[in-house]
Amino acid sequence: MTGDGAPDLVPLFRPAGIGAIVARLEEDIIFGRLAPGARLTEDALMARFSTSRHFIRQALVEMERRGVVRRERNVGATVRSYSAEEVLQIYEVREMLTRQAMLMIALPVEPELIARLEALQAAYRDTVEKRDLRGIHEANDAFHIALFEACGNPYLVRTLTDYMGLTLPMRAKNLADADGLRVSIDHHRIMIDLLRGRDHWALAQLCVDHMQASKADYLARIATDERGGARTSTGSSRKASSRALMRRKPSALTETVMTDSEPFSSCYE
Repeated sequence: MTGDGAPDLVPLFRPAGIGAIVARLEEDIIFGRLAPGARLTEDALMARFSTSRHFIRQALVEMERRGVVRRERNVGATVRSYSAEEVLQIYEVREMLTRQAMLMIALPVEPELIARLEALQAAYRDTVEKRDLRGIHEANDAFHIALFEACGNPYLVRTLTDYMGLTLPMRAKNLADADGLRVSIDHHRIMIDLLRGRDHWALAQLCVDHMQASKADYLARIATDERGGARTSTGSSRKASSRALMRRKPSALTETVMTDSEPFSSCYE
């Protein structure tokens, strides 16, 4: 719904209309309007988007395919929530795929790729400065997809992109964290610098470390809920997980490349 209570109007009778519904619902997840476990009722969505049940169901099927929504008989659709074991398993696969993609990149890369990544990085910084949460999400993903594409294997890139989608509910609450965004920008800059050199292992390790804080944050929130205690704020759990990650001994790369930056930890990937 828009701010004045009017329904969200999208092009309804083409595949683009389904994509627009999916984008609006993903935006609600990013902005925290839809928390993990929240129900998505077809009637409410039909009223919101002024469209048929068929199109709403197609949108929910697409979101289920992306791993953002869970659909169950006699329950309906809910925003996907993950157990601690599922989080660890998903990130385990992401880490393996990311490391392999980075090791496959021919270093140093062509100047054209450096220019493209620098342009995407500038767009990312711009959205951060504007505090545009949807823009931050899209610009960050665009940067990483362009980086993945340098591996030269489109099937690997597609799989990595799918797993990025799976972790959207885990990453979404961190989009407004100023400290995490600053570290994320620093990491992107160092990734670009490493692409100019020949150290595949340093690039791969940075990209793996880059995604750890969002995983730690989500696990901390799950642990709090499972204990049945008062739910901690996103900010406090994020800072606690970041402090834990930053206590790790800096690697040789930290000393040689990140002389003016923080150890590898970020809420983005």
